[in-house]
Amino acid sequence: MNIRTVLAFAIGPITSAGLGLITVPAIAWVYPPADVGRLNIVQIAVSFGVLLFNLGLDRAYVREYHEWNDRGALLKACFTPGLALMLLVMLASMPFERRLANWLFGLGHIGYYWALMACVVVSFISRFLSLILRMQDRGMAFSASQILPKVILLLAVVALSLPVFSRTFGELEAAYLASLLSVLFVYSWNTRREWSPALQAPFPRARIRGLLDYGVPLIFAGVAYWGLDATSTLTLRSLSTLPQLAIYSVSMSFAGVGVVFQTIFTVLWAPMVYKWVAHGVDMRRVDHVAQQALAVVCAIWVLSGALSWLTDFVLPAHYAQVKYLMLCCIGEPLLYTLSEVTCVGIGITRRSMLSLWSTVAGLVVNVALSVWLVPGHGAAGAVVANATAFLVFFVARTEASAYVWRPFPRARLYAFVTLGVALSIATLVYGPRAPVHFSLVWLMLLPVVAWCFRNEWSGMYRSLLDALKSRRAYPQPEEQPGALP
Repeated sequence: MNIRTVLAFAIGPITSAGLGLITVPAIAWVYPPADVGRLNIVQIAVSFGVLLFNLGLDRAYVREYHEWNDRGALLKACFTPGLALMLLVMLASMPFERRLANWLFGLGHIGYYWALMACVVVSFISRFLSLILRMQDRGMAFSASQILPKVILLLAVVALSLPVFSRTFGELEAAYLASLLSVLFVYSWNTRREWSPALQAPFPRARIRGLLDYGVPLIFAGVAYWGLDATSTLTLRSLSTLPQLAIYSVSMSFAGVGVVFQTIFTVLWAPMVYKWVAHGVDMRRVDHVAQQALAVVCAIWVLSGALSWLTDFVLPAHYAQVKYLMLCCIGEPLLYTLSEVTCVGIGITRRSMLSLWSTVAGLVVNVALSVWLVPGHGAAGAVVANATAFLVFFVARTEASAYVWRPFPRARLYAFVTLGVALSIATLVYGPRAPVHFSLVWLMLLPVVAWCFRNEWSGMYRSLLDALKSRRAYPQPEEQPGALP
């Protein structure tokens, strides 16, 4: 994958994170904490719907993309079963719509529930269309779909702050739905030449069994991962208060730097590694990628600790705790990203069930710690449980991959990520007593990270220079007028 493609995919997450640093404080200033907490419930419910209804066939699409000749038939085979299941579940839920709305939001208006269902449907369709752009390395089109919803949501929040609006949760949920619809429009337009033939493609009944054999275990793994990710939200909703859920939600939003790294890396990594497998590349290069990813993870973690005090300047006073919580929150996307490298053997060997058991291990830890810590400590207890659980999740995935694929060096990985989690929890516990000192400790770790990973930084720098030189020596042909990005 050339440097142009990498940069094209990176533009979207980076710009989206920058817009998020504006959008999240704007929502926090305009809406009360209870409504901010309800929006977090919407986002968690949408992620659950997409994970459940895609039946693991989104991962099957990525896995089989380079091995099917009729990719329209592959798209149809992966998309149709989940769509049918989703519509069936929506029909079955109609008698319970008011009860579900009250359980989720503490508000019995059925419009809130059906707006949530619309968000799920739109996100489900967008998920599969996004895979087309990923597998075709169409980074600019993918990035446009990352940026537009943030712009739409920000503009909507600014408009809703005007006195003519009542600033209700219904308006906030409608703004979120509008942002998702903008994504669907962009995806639909940019992939129209791929999904249109899929409508006419034959349904490959003979091969659907193989797709389901790979994907079905990932249903449970996906739901378990959703539980791992959503446990903090659910326990805060049931065992604490909506304002504490709002603090947790905003803290997670300010872990956006880690999410940027996760988004860029996961978008590029899976298609690239399966292409290596298909072409018989020496897979020992994964070991070097893991160490380079660890260097980036540590650098992001330390920089976030050194700069977290800046959140006080953009958030209302009742969110002062965010600067301590966000360091535990950032561990989630960073550890997940690193595990995507170290667990590659599970995907290569098609041992999908190991993904499930690794996720269940983290889920059990998260549920146990959340039930113990959240009632007494609120959002602080939730982020500690989350960080610890994702550490267990990372170790479990890494060990499973080493067992079924091949052994690789892991001690250095475990040492650094365990230290990151421990320092984040220590900052949360002791930071309020010495708010100046904790940021200085993180700042002093910057030269340590630079020295410990000097070989990795040098390797990445050389790779970047080689990519730039290669691009100058073999320039890409100019795109024709009217060509898709």
